[in-house]
Amino acid sequence: MTETSCRKWSLTALLPITGGMALSTMIGLWGATARGASGDDHPSKAQAPLCEDVRDVLADNTDMRMAETLAFGKNARFRAEGCSEKCISLAALMTFTGSRVLITAIATEPGESGLDQGSSLSAYFFRESGSALRLVTIKRDFAESNGALGNVGDINAAHFGADDGMMVNGGISQQGYSNDLTDFYVFRNGSIVSLGMVPTGWSNSGAEEDDSKAVTVTSRAETGLPPPDRVRVTYTRSAGGGDEQSSVAIWRSQAGKFVLEAGTVPEEIITGFELAGNVIAKNGTPVPATDAAPPPPGTGWPGVWSIDDIGMVPPSPDVTEAIKHDPNYPPICKLTGREMLPSLSATSKTWFVTTSNRCDAGGGTGPVWIVSVAPTGKASVVFSAFRHAVKAERGLHGEFHDMFVNGDARNAKSGEIYTFDGLTYRKNGS
Repeated sequence: MTETSCRKWSLTALLPITGGMALSTMIGLWGATARGASGDDHPSKAQAPLCEDVRDVLADNTDMRMAETLAFGKNARFRAEGCSEKCISLAALMTFTGSRVLITAIATEPGESGLDQGSSLSAYFFRESGSALRLVTIKRDFAESNGALGNVGDINAAHFGADDGMMVNGGISQQGYSNDLTDFYVFRNGSIVSLGMVPTGWSNSGAEEDDSKAVTVTSRAETGLPPPDRVRVTYTRSAGGGDEQSSVAIWRSQAGKFVLEAGTVPEEIITGFELAGNVIAKNGTPVPATDAAPPPPGTGWPGVWSIDDIGMVPPSPDVTEAIKHDPNYPPICKLTGREMLPSLSATSKTWFVTTSNRCDAGGGTGPVWIVSVAPTGKASVVFSAFRHAVKAERGLHGEFHDMFVNGDARNAKSGEIYTFDGLTYRKNGS
């Protein structure tokens, strides 16, 4: 691997982060498309260098390192430190039956506001051959959009009937309002086809000084429903710190856009995104039993807590204050979590806390804190990292159970055991 000197490149760029505006305006602004050529769309096109932080990604992920070598060669170039030249980031590596897909990203030029800086995704398709991988297809710049700040959305694998695909979630906060959208793509007949966008989150918590008027809508999106090209979204609405309300909506892709087929979409989503009349007309239609969402994952022993869990709430003031002193705390992101039942501690309560939009961490990860709350009410952070989920183990160190910490939403084995050292959780053996 080599480091490059600074040069200018003209590659266009990546995928979206949404703004606080009507869904129709967002779609028109982004102009999301998916190209359908086979093979390498631009075989002679010069490649930009890899971003500096790719080195860290490769150091911790053997599978990603193998895919990167096949895609860019053993002597891939890296952008020089301090250089402003555009560079390629490794956004996600998705694993399917017999194949893997590497998604890379590069940002476009920002406009006057800077918020309309978009991004472009490229895809590298590999076939498994025993324990090795073989690069078979490259789709460069298959999705173009004008998002915000050039950030990559959170990318996860998806399934639509017999076809694999992916979903990309992104969001942005403006003037105290937050919006989240999820784009869905299917790999079909040698092409990457855009199925459309679904609104998946909304909040006014940053704009309301009166907490009793603050409303936050989060969601969980699921694919793999029969018939294909349909998505089930479970919305969770919390208002003023009161009880949460959940509803299920079934969205169906039609001519590259999603229409509401059945279910209930929260009013804040409808008004916040200025959804079309056909959504309003269908809103409240009963969801067929065959499409009803399964119950949320249980929290019985051995407990598992994930950044994708639904039903999380703003943590207590003591827990929030403890996290605010942690180096990983991002002030611009809204904290959300739940008490861990059963507790990791024999004597204290414990809370699993993350952020409502993962702070756009990408890669299926987000900020995760485990906070211990003593019987006296004193709260302290005992674990802090960018991860996906934690699982309570039966082993004990001191008064705390060991944890299996999962680092990648797409790889259940990408984790390590953490044990309590009397003050905090540390990687086993460190």
